[in-house]
Amino acid sequence: MSGGGKVVEFASELIRVKSLSGEEKEVAYTIRDLLSSVGVNKVFIDEYGSVVGMIKGGIDKVLVFEGHMDHVPEGDRSQWIIEPYKPTVIDGKLYGRGSVDMKGAIASMISSITKLGESKDLPTIYYVFVPFEEISEGTVFKYTIDESLKIKPDLVVLGEATNLNLHIGQRGRTVLRIILKGRSAHASMPSNAVNPLIGTCTFIRRVSETEFPVHDVLGQSTFSPTIIDCEPKSTPMIPDTCELVIDYRFVVGETKEDILKRMQSILEELSKEGSILGYSIGINRGRATMWTGKTINYEDFYPAWIMDRDSLLIKKAYSALKKHVAESIIGVWRFSTDGVYSAGMASIPTIGIGPGDENLAHMPNEYVPVKHLLLAEEIYADIAKNVFKLDIDR
Repeated sequence: MSGGGKVVEFASELIRVKSLSGEEKEVAYTIRDLLSSVGVNKVFIDEYGSVVGMIKGGIDKVLVFEGHMDHVPEGDRSQWIIEPYKPTVIDGKLYGRGSVDMKGAIASMISSITKLGESKDLPTIYYVFVPFEEISEGTVFKYTIDESLKIKPDLVVLGEATNLNLHIGQRGRTVLRIILKGRSAHASMPSNAVNPLIGTCTFIRRVSETEFPVHDVLGQSTFSPTIIDCEPKSTPMIPDTCELVIDYRFVVGETKEDILKRMQSILEELSKEGSILGYSIGINRGRATMWTGKTINYEDFYPAWIMDRDSLLIKKAYSALKKHVAESIIGVWRFSTDGVYSAGMASIPTIGIGPGDENLAHMPNEYVPVKHLLLAEEIYADIAKNVFKLDIDR
């Protein structure tokens, strides 16, 4: 495997390529070429648009390093101190859209390959970089692992930002769509109407006043209304229909049925009171075409997950991390990741170690510290070489 400390060059090359969800073609080919340049045994792009690099190991273990290639739009460019797609290092920080979420981590994973040497004690390692995560986390990762690779990894390492701490879980996420029905009338005669907009506001207030489940590590479930749309849209007319979209973050132990039942019980109360005349509720579903032309279906329900911090793999990964970042701690993400598939659905041991601060994700002027990129490549290589070593020695 070839050498070279090119992680900042790699990250900059990736940031220069705009790669919104569904538009990842150019960055996918860029990543493919970078993987080829560092000497993997095999690299290919699957039908879903994921880029996969493989190093054949000498032991019967499978390790996956994973990240997503897409990023959110740059937003108002006047709020940026640089051009979002012109990566710039300022005071030791690499700025640019996607730098922390998460092209810096992808660059560190790729460059870490140059530090593996020719050890026969390596597991078989897959580097899996997926599209469309910003829209539906875990979905393409599942297709690539289950269908394209048909593997059951022994460990997945996610590169989402953790400030070089070790993350072992996250709350789940679902998107609910609720239709509340009323009766329209002239806005000057509200007594003739059943106003679903008022019903929607009442529903939001009552849900917000309920007690949400709490997990001792993941924290509390949260309820966030994000969109309200009413029809007909006429200023002197009370609408007869309102649609409410909710982002609900939930903890381990809550099921799809639990969440829907919580919402339905309050909708039933409003119906009995006459505040609405009817309702429907469901989890948002979508259909999307990947950059390759492959079409997928997805449901916006992504399970919560938490790893046992006392498990052998977690302890060994943490030990490898602390050799490079002595002050690192074990924590969880506030946002959602592709671990919803690997840990939440497939029960594959999953951890997260990534350069940069997760609070900078999706913000203008996001950046990743150059020092983090350099440390991350060392950490990823160390994990690859050592996380299964005790199993070999037995």
